[in-house]
Amino acid sequence: MSLTVLVRRLAFWRHRGAVALYALLLVLLAGPGTALAGSRDRLTLLVPDDADTASWQVKVWTDTAVEEGLQMKVMKASTFLALGTSANASISGLILPDSALIRASDRLVAGVKQYVSRGGRLLLVYDAASLNDEGLYDASGRSRFSDMVGVDYVLYETLRDRVVGFGPVVGTRGRLDNLSLPPGKYMPYPTAGGVTPFAAAAAQVPYVPTSHLDPGGSEFMRTWLLARAGSQPRVASLVSGLRYDAPVAEATPALRWLQTTGYASLRKPDDVSAVAGAGGAGWTETSPSRTAGNLAAGDAELQVVSGYAFGPLSYYSFVTTGAFPGNVFLSSPEFGLVAGERSYGNGKLLFVNLPLGFFKAIGTDGVLLHGVLGHFARDQVGMPRLAVQPRGIGGLVYNWHVDDGDDIVPDFRDIMASSFMAGAGPFSVHFTAGPDVETVGDRLGMNLLGNAAAQDVVRRTARTGPYASAYNLVKHEVGSHGGWIHNIYGLNANEDNAATYLPWLQWNLMAVDDVSGERSRSYSAPQGNNPSWAVAWNEFWGIVGMYTVSNTGSPATREWRSGTRLTTKLWSMPVTPFGTSATFEDFEANGVSDAASAQWLLDLQSFVVNRRSNRMFYNHPPGAAAHLDVVKTFVQRGKALRDSGRFTWYTMAELADFSQRRVQTGWASSSTWLGKEVFVLNNGQSLTDITMLLPRSRYTMPFVFWGRGSVSSDATDWIVTARSGTELKFYTAPR
Repeated sequence: MSLTVLVRRLAFWRHRGAVALYALLLVLLAGPGTALAGSRDRLTLLVPDDADTASWQVKVWTDTAVEEGLQMKVMKASTFLALGTSANASISGLILPDSALIRASDRLVAGVKQYVSRGGRLLLVYDAASLNDEGLYDASGRSRFSDMVGVDYVLYETLRDRVVGFGPVVGTRGRLDNLSLPPGKYMPYPTAGGVTPFAAAAAQVPYVPTSHLDPGGSEFMRTWLLARAGSQPRVASLVSGLRYDAPVAEATPALRWLQTTGYASLRKPDDVSAVAGAGGAGWTETSPSRTAGNLAAGDAELQVVSGYAFGPLSYYSFVTTGAFPGNVFLSSPEFGLVAGERSYGNGKLLFVNLPLGFFKAIGTDGVLLHGVLGHFARDQVGMPRLAVQPRGIGGLVYNWHVDDGDDIVPDFRDIMASSFMAGAGPFSVHFTAGPDVETVGDRLGMNLLGNAAAQDVVRRTARTGPYASAYNLVKHEVGSHGGWIHNIYGLNANEDNAATYLPWLQWNLMAVDDVSGERSRSYSAPQGNNPSWAVAWNEFWGIVGMYTVSNTGSPATREWRSGTRLTTKLWSMPVTPFGTSATFEDFEANGVSDAASAQWLLDLQSFVVNRRSNRMFYNHPPGAAAHLDVVKTFVQRGKALRDSGRFTWYTMAELADFSQRRVQTGWASSSTWLGKEVFVLNNGQSLTDITMLLPRSRYTMPFVFWGRGSVSSDATDWIVTARSGTELKFYTAPR
């Protein structure tokens, strides 16, 4: 650029003030050579030189990173070693994943330790480097990372058949919330006189078979999980393949240290909370000045990670021995440390003694991978990230399953006509359209194509037909609830009978679309039964959001099964459980009171607001009709939070469309000669409502100098939101 042109541009900008002039200088001084070259805005996943980056062991991590709004690069071991002491200058956060990096050389282990000791941040997961590069256990008889972690593990020479245990995982309420497990994804841990392990009185506990061919037991567990799910025969013999033996007396007593890990400081001063009224009717919003303290009062309670219908879930982890010199995050009552962080030299490491990638890719349980990865990037590395929500505003998908004739008329019709529903939503409402429910010919279905009253409800819900111009009606999202005859499809469809049940799936969707006059874009499966052929057909037909009982407690995600991601554009909305329950019929069956269910729903709303995230709650009209006070409290508090600008109701398709556009958004940062950092966001479709969160502890207030955007903040982050356009640029200064 010539000096004359530069002077003219400076003159043009003079009247815009010093800030605009400074922004122009940043553009001029941020040469192309600086972009990306020294960028530290991404995590680094370390893999072997011969790793297949398309394998599930790698791809489940990179997929999850982009779903969490993070950037992640994959680095081969030789490349990392070539960096030497310069690794700390180019790697903000290093991850050694489970399942992908089981073999590692002594030199690589030493290089990782050097990186951490020189100030790096490390996430070390489960069986990473559990074998040397010859595929053997280390001669020391323990993991070569044991000295850095602070406890001994991979103790094959000492423990033999007791290297890997199988049992529940316990944490404090505050820590589980910090790991983004929503309320209800855990249950109170049964204690008596302080701490009572699940199997303390038992002479034996379960262990997973291991060997140098399968050092973490994942190959055995993959077979075991598939068998338990009914995908293979010999379930009984495989379940008995778990070995039972005496607990290891020297196992790290991490359970007793959980309540001293600084849980009270995990709450933010601008968190929200509310208390349900008597019997679940009404609520009292907690004052912002008291919320953090009130929540922290219960955050020391021990909780066990649980699942819908299952109760406490069992995970497998290495038995650890020794005293952990750091903060315990998660613990096994019998087997020791499950997760914890500690300092090492000038750096810090987070050790997670669980195969996180395996559980999402194989075990359809991704909530811990999402939570741990988010915590590591957000709280330990301090990385910028794209918010998973439009404008960063948390919200819920409220999914109604309308199964049969009585469900739609009168139950659903009358609930939606209630005064408290005026202006509420939009919700995702799914209909099973066939004439029957339990058996062919029982005539208990809604018979949508031949039922004028039911058709009127569908059109009113979708605000189509005679209701298209009704300004006072909320336009809800109408979709298909599976396969024509609810219970037959839900109980009998499987991977092997698509020839029988795919036509039912097609009939149902076409009936709903024909009556509503619109193309369905969301779906829910009866009984949560969703064979892979049904998923594939729905995506082919243009469905972008679906209900799932996999990955319970997770935010919107793309579903994995047996090591394969099933979809490209179809996003799953996992059920959020309340312990073993998830909906009103479950509450009744399991003795959950209206007061308790109402409080949980309020807590769930608070959670998505505080975490700027999303979750999904579903119900059926008969259950909701029997607990209208709870539904009213839930809906009206949603309105109040929405009016305050901190919450919204999302439909499945709306959230899926945004999520797809967000993962296709590119962004990068580069340093300038002036010591500032310039961020550039691009999306060829649109950046509207795409939002970036930057930790205030690491960055000064951003300034948008290119494109249309706004800047705000909360207690922890700067919030930069694009208002329109396809490109946005802003600068900030690292602290």
